Amino acid sequence: MGNKKRVVITGMATVNPIADNLEDYYNNMIAGKSGVVKWRTIDVSKVECKLGGDMGDYDFNAALERLKEKLTPEHYKKVKKLFRLMTFSNKSAVITALEAYLDAGLIDYKGDPYRVSAMVGGHNFNTKYVMEQIHQFDEEPEYIDPLYGIEALDPNIPGTICEVLGIQGPAYNLGAACASGNIALRDGYRDIITGECDISVISGPMWDMNESDVHAMGYLSALVVDPQWLDCPEKASRPFDVKRTGFIASHGAATVVIEDLDHAKARGAKIYAEVLGVAANANANHLPQPSAEAQANLMRNLLKMGNIRPEDVDYISCHATGTPLGDVTELTAIKKAFGDHAYKMKLNAPKSLMGHTCWAAPIVELVGAVLQMNHGKLHQSINIDELAPEIDLDVCKDGPVDHPVKIFLKNSFGFGGLNCCALIKKYEG
Repeated sequence: MGNKKRVVITGMATVNPIADNLEDYYNNMIAGKSGVVKWRTIDVSKVECKLGGDMGDYDFNAALERLKEKLTPEHYKKVKKLFRLMTFSNKSAVITALEAYLDAGLIDYKGDPYRVSAMVGGHNFNTKYVMEQIHQFDEEPEYIDPLYGIEALDPNIPGTICEVLGIQGPAYNLGAACASGNIALRDGYRDIITGECDISVISGPMWDMNESDVHAMGYLSALVVDPQWLDCPEKASRPFDVKRTGFIASHGAATVVIEDLDHAKARGAKIYAEVLGVAANANANHLPQPSAEAQANLMRNLLKMGNIRPEDVDYISCHATGTPLGDVTELTAIKKAFGDHAYKMKLNAPKSLMGHTCWAAPIVELVGAVLQMNHGKLHQSINIDELAPEIDLDVCKDGPVDHPVKIFLKNSFGFGGLNCCALIKKYEG
């Protein structure tokens, strides 16, 4: 891929447990703010895990209202009408897609709409909504949502984003569990590299999980269930700590707009970063048992694709969920891929702050990593009271750190043994 076009990020937006705008997101990361709380909007009375990054009561209508002045009256009226019927997940995708498109200066785009794609990372988005409809069906079938047959389907989300933004190019869902966001970025990136599109909108919507989802993940010993954190939820997500016992499931959404560099420059767009490549592979094992060999192979392959030497990478935004096995496997893979240079890089764990935003995590965390790169400062991996003895890389455990970053890696490793990583460079013209 040495002769490929250059792809850049020109728009970003996120709604997550610590912020709903870019400025607050960066500031709260650096401040070490936690977004983990006791679940309010999911009935966890029968569930062992009581904690999450709960945004189930986030006011998306107010978020849309804040965009009113930036949209034409006709556009705002159209989106508001659609909003009345959207699921929670769909609203999170549409709000962040709108904000990212506005941020990119594309809301009045006059180019060819067939040369813009919309990639949505994730699957099974609407499980809380679906559960509510099933309960309603059991009680009285006549009163299920009349649009249940449309709104519950995952492809409704890319379809709605296209309707709201006027996109007519390739549009679909890509599902790879917690690697979904990066998998969506991979396809959007390829749309531009192949010349099929000039722009791609990459969205990671919130997973509107229900109590049985939380229960099921707890059953797998994947979630934090230790009652000692009930009175201090902000301390429960603790990647790399000796007391880590699992992850915290969270709501969160983000969208990035990527674009052909020449196209972006021709319209005078601001540029956040350059995407050097996105690569994926699999463990050949569907169980949640991470593979250091597969992860290391993926990182090496991605560096080769981007024509980047290991020593050129300054920083890794880790997947680091806080599971005993997962954190160690990822660091083992990093050492296999980077050799001695692994000890010279900085790593951090965004999930220590927000919990695990699941399908959207790669994009939510990518946005955070780009902001850190452009500010030259990395957030602390919080809640490391005692570093686990097997963790011997610099995971930013002692506070935020000034660190110039020219190239970083965003890791994501999903259930099903599905892995995907993105390589991002500071834009320098």
